[in-house]
Amino acid sequence: MARIGEDEIERLKKEISIERLAEARGIALKKQGSDLHGLCPFHEDREPSLVISPEKNLWHCLRACQTGGSVIEDFYNLVRRHSYLDYVSPIEFELKRHIEEEAA
Repeated sequence: MARIGEDEIERLKKEISIERLAEARGIALKKQGSDLHGLCPFHEDREPSLVISPEKNLWHCLRACQTGGSVIEDFYNLVRRHSYLDYVSPIEFELKRHIEEEAA
């Protein structure tokens, strides 16, 4: 299997919005200062613990998960703990949208 180059990974991390991925997964986000807060999809959450920084395109769970990262970092760890298809579908959707926009 061909390995994705570091340049391509960095490009994807900059161009694919974590905010849009969260919204595509049905996570309601509320603006608080410069960040967005929502219910973390990786554990049962009654109060928003997911924090997304659109400016930096990074996310972090402040409670049970205590993890975070970029669009790509920590993806593997989350997939190991949750259903593969739950995470591939939104990323696939966002990648297809991005490719279509570049082609237009």
